Amino acid sequence: MMGSLRPQKRFLFAASCGALLVLLIISGLGCVGRIIYPESPVTHWFPATESEFKAYVTPECQAVKETLQAILGEPPYTLSQLGFDSIRAWVADNIAYKSDDEGWEKDYWQNPEETLYYRTGDCEDFSILLCSLLRAYGIDAEQVYVAIGVDGEEDGHAFVLEDWYCNGEWRRVESQAAAQLPSYSRLFFPGSYLDSRLDKYEITTVFNDLYWHDDSFSCGEAQEDSWTLADIVTAIGNIIERLLRLLGSLLGLLLS
Repeated sequence: MMGSLRPQKRFLFAASCGALLVLLIISGLGCVGRIIYPESPVTHWFPATESEFKAYVTPECQAVKETLQAILGEPPYTLSQLGFDSIRAWVADNIAYKSDDEGWEKDYWQNPEETLYYRTGDCEDFSILLCSLLRAYGIDAEQVYVAIGVDGEEDGHAFVLEDWYCNGEWRRVESQAAAQLPSYSRLFFPGSYLDSRLDKYEITTVFNDLYWHDDSFSCGEAQEDSWTLADIVTAIGNIIERLLRLLGSLLGLLLS
């Protein structure tokens, strides 16, 4: 009787060991996944309510204040277009684009502290950070928002909407581009051109730390038809001027 039970016990023992090994392998893979895509201590993925939208823009965040100080120096700050452009350029130059699929494997909105920590993000992460910095800089909450837009062809896009820079004229700002693009690219694609391409998006939501509006928000003709013939002529003139300066610099180097 005892001899007949031994093979059964050996089978159960082997099955138990096999099950334990499978669990250890699955657990190990889970740990690898967390190393590649670390889970944020913040539980949000993307906002669903007015209060959740507002919570993303954080001008009082210490990381935002420290970044603003690194860009502009010690406060207090005097608002200027140069200061605005410097903040915009810092975000474009220091945050690298990384899609949610690549970074999180899910649709995930980062808050400014996360974006500053990882130094990566997608369109809404760029825009939330830029809006937070501009709010911390001192631009009024009624004058700068994160905007979400759709155009019927793509899933949508996030950018900054503001009416401070041009003294009451609403303007769409591509958060991933500086006012003047770096290196040779600005000869052909000035920041204003990239901003004008945002006109195709129908705005569905705007928000900042104090305000939230749905598609009923109206900002007049916000940049409609802004890339006119006069703008094109001006851009061509700027390109020619920059090319002449470049040629002059090259001739100077050759003759020196």
